[in-house]
Amino acid sequence: MQLRRAPSRRTLPKGAAFAALAFAALLISALVGISARVDADDKWRLALDTLVYADGDDVTVVTPQTSVRYLLDEDGGEVRARVGVDVVSAASVDVIAQATRGFREVRTDATLGVSKAFGDWLPSFDYHLSTESDYLSNGGRLGLRARLGSPDTVLQLGYGFSSDLVGRRESFDQQHESVRTHRADVSLTQALGPRTLLRGAVTLTARSGFQSKPYRFVPLFDQAALDRARADGVELDRSSFAAYAINRVPERVPDERVGVAMAGRLLHYVRALRGSLRLDYQVYLDSWGLVANTLEPAVTLGLSREWSLVAYGRVYLQGNASFWRRTYVVQSAAPSPTIPTYRSLDRELSKFQTYTLGARVEWTAPDARFAFFVDGAVAYSHYEQFLYLEERVAFIGLAGVRWTP
Repeated sequence: MQLRRAPSRRTLPKGAAFAALAFAALLISALVGISARVDADDKWRLALDTLVYADGDDVTVVTPQTSVRYLLDEDGGEVRARVGVDVVSAASVDVIAQATRGFREVRTDATLGVSKAFGDWLPSFDYHLSTESDYLSNGGRLGLRARLGSPDTVLQLGYGFSSDLVGRRESFDQQHESVRTHRADVSLTQALGPRTLLRGAVTLTARSGFQSKPYRFVPLFDQAALDRARADGVELDRSSFAAYAINRVPERVPDERVGVAMAGRLLHYVRALRGSLRLDYQVYLDSWGLVANTLEPAVTLGLSREWSLVAYGRVYLQGNASFWRRTYVVQSAAPSPTIPTYRSLDRELSKFQTYTLGARVEWTAPDARFAFFVDGAVAYSHYEQFLYLEERVAFIGLAGVRWTP
């Protein structure tokens, strides 16, 4: 699918829309200072944190964000706002293989939301806006939380929708394509006793529209080129593929994608640890033939009244999409050569495994009005079929503060 020229009425004022939403969020933040003098009922919550991601594939992401909440009731009712910025610097193999030195991108996003309790019912609504030079996303989510007879059984329902525009940064205002996403989820949390919780969740996602990457071009090979590489004793990779590729064509993936995720959580408080044991599991499968499993155990230790430690691990195992190939081969049958209908260089659609180890340390003031945390993790990924990369090591750091004026 080629990017088409968009009518002028579809060119949205990205800067103005984000500025309005950001102003609303910052206005709420400014009220925190006033509330410290005129409101002493602990209804305000302010949070500031920064995420830093860096990996061995020359990708760095720095994400500072701020959020503020004003509590409307003691059952989850609140008004909330969040503003964040992603600063991305990348010279990964994905980029270099496209004969590009690298890029630096800034993405801004903001969210406004409200929820209000009515007895055992807690309806909510959130609006989200995200913008960068070649992507614009607008979306909303409706949610409902309900206690079923007692606080021991809680049902949550949600539906979200987003309408996104995607294009190339140099011509986004004139040419772009659209993507629409529907997301529905349901979860049930059940207390099995005074120390144990069990939660199950199902999420259904449906995406429709242009889901390829406009900057990606997929190398094509014919059987003669593959035979020549084999005769030369060459295993095709990022350093050798260009000598045997016969052409490059734009990436193309199906316009429709439907996926379902089923997840469970078991949480148990252990008095001897002054903390808890947690086990999460999720399986995901979709109409592209992708199947993924995630297992995450964690333990929380209460080191003292002020200090706590969380140690966690994560195993992610994924198979490849049905149309994924390490090398895409042109079929030279008469009357003319045929290229694969679907082809992709998105390594997130290939078969790979990721193993993560991390820990989080948090300090909470004796009066619980201030908290500080540091979270660090290392993740190792092994790609079995990706032409440009076999493994990657990533470091993720997160630090932040929480303050109740």
